[in-house]
Amino acid sequence: MVRPEEIEGMVDALGAVTHKEIVELVQELAYTREEDMPEVEDINDLLEKAVNEHLLEIITSKELKGTDEEDEEEKEGNVEEEDKKDSYYIIGPHAFPDFPFDLSEVIDILKLDRREVDPEKLAARFSKELENSIIKLRDEIGIFASGECGGDDTSIDLPTLEQRYSDLLNLYYDYDSWIEGGFPDMENEILSISKQIDALGAAQDI
Repeated sequence: MVRPEEIEGMVDALGAVTHKEIVELVQELAYTREEDMPEVEDINDLLEKAVNEHLLEIITSKELKGTDEEDEEEKEGNVEEEDKKDSYYIIGPHAFPDFPFDLSEVIDILKLDRREVDPEKLAARFSKELENSIIKLRDEIGIFASGECGGDDTSIDLPTLEQRYSDLLNLYYDYDSWIEGGFPDMENEILSISKQIDALGAAQDI
């Protein structure tokens, strides 16, 4: 079975790769190596784990070079179905790609071309994702502070907020060092959340 680092190498070599292309790459590589053909479910598990660990990230065609507004307008309609077809894997901030020695042969067999990611569009995408995470955490802090936790909010307590803040801060630093230009204006905004959580802890004599 192909190693996760090799999948990262495949993605890095091609810039941005669809799910279908990764499955074909992995299976063709196994065939070339005369190994057992990996199941799609096993490949899916590898990809899910890679995304969760930020070895790979998922984008859409909007973040690729050469995409114009007219192309995007034509895709409007069944958004949910389009999202499934319009997803691309790129290497993430934790990636350490290993390029299989027979990768170029497999790419030639499958006739795949390299795609280029637009750095400005990529920065805009992940900036928005971080902003959404900040807003969500601030909302959770507000719910906890008001004492109105209920329903799905019963899991919100101080340790949970501290852990979610830690996860957000680590993600920010990962993306800030990974994205060209980073997000320097966002650091103080995120650090200020720590003061809010500290104040909640002090108020409860924790």
